[in-house]
Amino acid sequence: MAVPISRAGRPHYVAVVDFSNDAEIAFREEFYRACADFHYREITALSRALGVCNTTILNWKYKFSFPSWYVAYLVIDWVRRGKPMKRVHPWESAADIL
Repeated sequence: MAVPISRAGRPHYVAVVDFSNDAEIAFREEFYRACADFHYREITALSRALGVCNTTILNWKYKFSFPSWYVAYLVIDWVRRGKPMKRVHPWESAADIL
């Protein structure tokens, strides 16, 4: 036997949001495309510049994690500029280069 349910009350509203053009998804995909072809030298250079571990950048490369938005923007910009790097010899101080 069905129990009657009262549907009395005020109607509620639901926002209609278009999630198909989500800017966050596009930004994440651009970041992961930028990290996809990193090689060892680029990973170590970027890890030294950002002060993070090599494993962190490998996690970005294989889409296991995502950095803060600011760091992601810096990485995308670095890749767009052609991945510039400076050679630092062992007898030079890294602080002098920066």
